[in-house]
Amino acid sequence: MASEFQETKKDDAPSGVSYVADHNKTMSVRKSRHLSMKNEPERRVSKKYAEEQAKAGPSAPPPAKKDRKSARSTSLIIAKAEDMRQRQIMLYEAGKDPEDRDYHTSAHSQPLEELMKSQNTKLGNDGPACKDGAAGIEIAEVEELAKVSGKNKITPPKKENIWLRLFRQIFTGIFNVLLWGTVGVEVFLIYTGNSNDIVTPIILASVVVAAGLLQWWTELKAESLMDALSGMQASAAVPTVRRSKNTRKDMMVEAEDLLPGDIVFLKAGDRIPADVRILACTDGMEVDNAALTGESIPEPRDPASAEKGSPPSQARNLAFYGTTVVKGNATAMVFFIGDKTFLGKIAASIKSARSKSTLEIQIEHFVHFIAGIAVIVGILSLAVKVAQKAALADIIQYTACALFSQVPEGLLPTVTISLMFASAEMVKRKVLVRKIDAVETLGCVSVFCSDKTGTLTKGEMTTQDLVVVKTTPQAIGREGLEVVVREHGHWPKSAASVCDTISVCGILNNGAELKKDSDGADFWSGSPTEVAILRASSEVQGGPEAAQLLRSRPENAKIFEIPFNSENKWMLTIHGQPSSGKVTAILKGAPDRVLKFCAIDPASQAKVEGEMQKLMNDARRVLAIAKREITSPPAKFEGTGPEDCNFSLKDFDFIGLYGIEDPPKEGVAEAVIKANNAGVKVVMVTGDHPDTARAIAKRINILPKAPHVHGDHADFNVIAGTQLECRVPKADNFTDDEPEENVIWWKKAVTHARVFARVSPIHKQVIVQAYQKYGYHGIGDICAMTGDGVNDAPALKQAEVGVAMGIRGTEVAKDAADIVLQDDDFSSIINGIEQGRLCSSNLRKSIMYTLCSKVPQFAPTLAMVFGVPEALTIAQVLLIDIGTDIWTAIAYAFQPAESRLMARAPRHPKLVKLADWGVGVYSYCYIGMLQCFFCWLMFFLTPGIWDLFMQGEDPKHYSKEQELTNTKGKTMYYWTLMMGQIAAAISTTTERQSLMSYCFPNMALNAAFLFEVVLGLAAIYIAFMQNAFDTAAVPVQYIAMAVSSLVVISVIEELRKALFRYLEANSMCHWCLDNDDERDVSSDSEGDYSSSSYGSSSEDESDAVDHKKPLLC
Repeated sequence: MASEFQETKKDDAPSGVSYVADHNKTMSVRKSRHLSMKNEPERRVSKKYAEEQAKAGPSAPPPAKKDRKSARSTSLIIAKAEDMRQRQIMLYEAGKDPEDRDYHTSAHSQPLEELMKSQNTKLGNDGPACKDGAAGIEIAEVEELAKVSGKNKITPPKKENIWLRLFRQIFTGIFNVLLWGTVGVEVFLIYTGNSNDIVTPIILASVVVAAGLLQWWTELKAESLMDALSGMQASAAVPTVRRSKNTRKDMMVEAEDLLPGDIVFLKAGDRIPADVRILACTDGMEVDNAALTGESIPEPRDPASAEKGSPPSQARNLAFYGTTVVKGNATAMVFFIGDKTFLGKIAASIKSARSKSTLEIQIEHFVHFIAGIAVIVGILSLAVKVAQKAALADIIQYTACALFSQVPEGLLPTVTISLMFASAEMVKRKVLVRKIDAVETLGCVSVFCSDKTGTLTKGEMTTQDLVVVKTTPQAIGREGLEVVVREHGHWPKSAASVCDTISVCGILNNGAELKKDSDGADFWSGSPTEVAILRASSEVQGGPEAAQLLRSRPENAKIFEIPFNSENKWMLTIHGQPSSGKVTAILKGAPDRVLKFCAIDPASQAKVEGEMQKLMNDARRVLAIAKREITSPPAKFEGTGPEDCNFSLKDFDFIGLYGIEDPPKEGVAEAVIKANNAGVKVVMVTGDHPDTARAIAKRINILPKAPHVHGDHADFNVIAGTQLECRVPKADNFTDDEPEENVIWWKKAVTHARVFARVSPIHKQVIVQAYQKYGYHGIGDICAMTGDGVNDAPALKQAEVGVAMGIRGTEVAKDAADIVLQDDDFSSIINGIEQGRLCSSNLRKSIMYTLCSKVPQFAPTLAMVFGVPEALTIAQVLLIDIGTDIWTAIAYAFQPAESRLMARAPRHPKLVKLADWGVGVYSYCYIGMLQCFFCWLMFFLTPGIWDLFMQGEDPKHYSKEQELTNTKGKTMYYWTLMMGQIAAAISTTTERQSLMSYCFPNMALNAAFLFEVVLGLAAIYIAFMQNAFDTAAVPVQYIAMAVSSLVVISVIEELRKALFRYLEANSMCHWCLDNDDERDVSSDSEGDYSSSSYGSSSEDESDAVDHKKPLLC
């Protein structure tokens, strides 16, 4: 290799940047950067910036940070890149052919000669360096090559006019059309003088416009991704070499004019202008791939060819478009430009449309359901009016009223306010909702896949056990060892004397330190294991101050160290003053390695190994420590191991064992039981060893503590990542064409598995896909997944609910997730599931309530065919729908939970819609019919109405007295319907629980009741409202009689609930038995340890299927 590519000279490096040859020092410098994606522009990699910093001095302000929108766009690009990278690795490992949308190249594995030939380019006289002689592509071929390859630019997506898009969001869609139709009818009524209510159409129009604006804004946000991608494209001219008839031509080529085969020269600070193969580079060259990976530590590059069949995303001889050189120089060959680059493939995938959420699909289903009913009702009303030979204006008016009286005008604001209120409540529980409709989906989750570290556990290594000798090391075989256990976070008082030696050695033989941050707060710095030992030893000695004092003593001064490495698996430190003629050597590391250096008899070693095995069975990581006195020490200690040390590494005295673990968080075990009792299967997905994962899973109730499982239960309890290698889907996701063997295996896995151990990020996505395909008896589970790293982003996006960690999580993970746990606590998300269920339940109740009045509202129109006098006017229908019902429906958003909300199985949106046939039966055929009965009863009890009906006279020929009689009848029908709606609201307040125990805790709903009564009485007794809504004053006793309908309907509903609570409790309900057999989620036959293992009652199990029964049950 040419001399230019030997060690980088100081003058070659950017000003202000120095490179350290010492490996350990280099790594410490890297780790101290703490760079994040938020401040991507702050990376001081360009020479120009470094020079400006040097001139400005240390007080110069840093560059401005990206705003949140830009940071989020960058994070989503990284998430998409990680998705593509993981798919690429999966394809290569499975030996599958990539598709057009995949990033595929063999440039990294081809020999240079073969690669040059395929690109029709040439190396220089000095080989890969290309610093001498003709090199690159032939200039005469550039024009033709440019026509074929195009520009080195990412093709932007076609953009719809934003104002046309806004118009589409506001005025299209069946629900919007129905609502705008309602507005139109109300405006028509105002125009014709039949109504003077201008507030209602304004409010209703505002609701539709606001919903459209929200959707419009959401879609516009996606375009910021393409803007961010454009910002990553190189724009500066690139040093390039081309050839003309074997003559070298050095030139500066604009980045967008680069072509495949071009040979370019890169230096520190340059943005890589295309996807390139590194031909030659300085030792230690590094590139910053943070724009694609989110990793702040630069990655090394090497020109050596990669192994054939390896994924290009992992190749160190490739550098990708949009990334940056941070160290060293390189000669590189362009092999992909523009849309064919890795960045271009990301851009193409981002252009795809956003998928609909579970809630959006259910609302759309409900809208179509209501639209069908509304159209049928409208056609019937039209037929009635035509049969009556009514005037054209009356036909339009009544038909439109009948049609739009079926439209639940309050649905959109109810959904929005319910979700907003639920989001606010979840924030109080440390759960931040990023995508508001994820609240409802969270309530439907049936499988929760959770990381172990930091979510189920504390995320920090902690020394839980100290195993020490009782008297002397020589007496271990006879006396055994003493185990001191940390209890409730504290060491027993006896630890100070019993564990003095092991704690002193743990403080001295330790690379961790206690430091202060910028705010002056203390924090432990070092490897997690070292910190765990130092913290525990300091606690035993009396605190951090005592540990620092111990280290500062002259006799404890560290004079020599052999650091830990993966080969030795131990570290050694020597302390003391050599001039005193005696020093102390302390050895700490893997027990099997440390014991080899100890003077220990077989019996004692057996005792030590026995205690060590006990700790390991409890998922502890075990380290041993020993020491010896060195007399007559050498003037200078030297060596790296037993072979070359100038002092003896024999006859150490065994001191003890450290039992270290990442302990479960407080409350997690209880939260798992709560989830299990709610029908939510908790699955641990971790990269830890299966034995470690199994032990922790037992302690937090994910696995049963007693090993009573057998057969498939035992085989599939804990699944290792190696078992998944041959089970990945043939395509991006599982299809119906998967091998039968894999299908059978996965069905057993999603049924019985509770722990997936030693899994990779790719496996996480496959696990989620398997639950979505084969879970819930083949219907597919609604899956939630936690994650914190960049490589978790694909799995977070795959799950119906992605949950990112707020403390440990990267910005990429947070932006890919639907929900962020602000305290990284599993218990919080279980509380969030409860809030999600409450939100879903309240939406369902609101829909049931709203639909109850639709039958009695349409019945008068149909009854007029049989000569029944008009019982309800258009104005009165609208007064009920918009004057009162809409506010009551919205009040359901504030409804507290029923007592057994978390004792039921989750509602599966494919089985039980927010508005299914059960809701229709309840609202139309049950409560609606009861309302209808009482409305007609009070209508015909009104004096003179029955006579008016029997006379059969045309309403056009009514006398003033007959008109007044009819008006009083309409007033009673309206008032009774209003009482019936209050009864409907009371009835739908709970699904199972008695009002005697639930009472009336929703103050917003209580206020809505009061408002309905006041508005109804005002419409009856205030003159101007009488004229507007065609009502008349009626005697108070008739008003009181109508209130009886409220009482009777409420009592009937209470009796219904009591009857079915009794049937459920005695297993006599046909629906309970059928659905329990169908679901069987909590049964032992599936190996679920939820209800059966943790003592939940049979009542819990019977109620666990409530959401699968029709509401009449």
